[in-house]
Amino acid sequence: MVRDMNSSRTLLHRGRQAALAVLAIVLLHSAAPAHADGGVMVRLRAGTPASRLTAAGLSSAGVVVAGTGARLVTAPGDPAAAVARLRRKHGVLWAEPNRTVRAFAATPSDPRWGELYGVRRIGAPAFWSAHGLGSFPATGGVPVGIVDTGIDIAHEDLRGQVAACGAAQDGHVTEGECADHEGHGSHVAGTIGALANNHLGVAGVAFNSPLIICRALGGAGGSGTVADVAACVAWAHDRGARVISMSLGGPYSQTLAEAAKTAYARGGRGGSLLVAAAGNDGNGATEYPAGLSQVVSVGAIDARDAVAPFSNENLDVEVSAPGVNVMSVRAGGGYVAESGTSMATPHAAGAAALLWSADPSASVATIRGRLDAAVDDLGAPGRDRAYGFGVIDLARAR
Repeated sequence: MVRDMNSSRTLLHRGRQAALAVLAIVLLHSAAPAHADGGVMVRLRAGTPASRLTAAGLSSAGVVVAGTGARLVTAPGDPAAAVARLRRKHGVLWAEPNRTVRAFAATPSDPRWGELYGVRRIGAPAFWSAHGLGSFPATGGVPVGIVDTGIDIAHEDLRGQVAACGAAQDGHVTEGECADHEGHGSHVAGTIGALANNHLGVAGVAFNSPLIICRALGGAGGSGTVADVAACVAWAHDRGARVISMSLGGPYSQTLAEAAKTAYARGGRGGSLLVAAAGNDGNGATEYPAGLSQVVSVGAIDARDAVAPFSNENLDVEVSAPGVNVMSVRAGGGYVAESGTSMATPHAAGAAALLWSADPSASVATIRGRLDAAVDDLGAPGRDRAYGFGVIDLARAR
């Protein structure tokens, strides 16, 4: 028997309205110099010859910046000094350093954005900005498989996100139906792939990734069998899931180990990165599939970076992510905060999907290594039993 790893459900009584914003760039108005190769922008009065610039000590007459009439000119030495010289020259309308601009962290319009401390904590907004996702495209991410209790496919924040849907019974997956009667899988799916910037609810870490849903936990209380989990792992992998999220656990199974081994494909380019919950026993127990060598085991932290009291601590914990009072989708409509390593796991799965979307030709082993390196190393230096390598922070991704 395997079960979902959700430990508690806690409704938040008060939400915070986030400011509506879009990705923007901001001019740095300090007196800091431009990049070394940034040069100087100068606008000459009509009729003033461009040779006036070389006479002012600049290396060339430069090129015209489209739509401005200003010339971008290489300035040997200190750009600020070149600007000062130019401003004293007759025929110069303006001169200024070609200063650096940079992106603000992307902020979607979703009204419960302020409650999504987990998405922010793992550095997703900074990664979105750095990789051109700040305009919140609806597509373009790598497919993410979710093996769980199913999904509320009609939820306002999940509509159109499901690329494939199936349910396992007796070790066989039937396609076309994956309704969520427990709510656990929908919550997980929201953290990974809820629509972003749609003026509704929440935003997923990998909001532009199509979801491949396989219901393995169709029994009472979110339970299922090893055979069904193994079948779902194989099914999701065969349908192109680059990452497979499993917020579930149980005893060791050779059958499940074989399914994980096949999907992982020796860490090659054709494999799937498997991510699973470390467990909610609050002790050193090892849950499976998290304990398998092919699987990234995810521990849970709270909003203050403390290890959650329910999160298992053992040598298999590989990374940690927010898992306490995580706001996400509620099956049947609305939103709910839940806690558990079940909630930490989709943060890690979404982070892996973002890393892979930025380098689609990478191997499983490469993405796993980048995920392990994109962390804040809390706890004992290096890998430890509580945090693993550390708390995921995509701002550190390379």
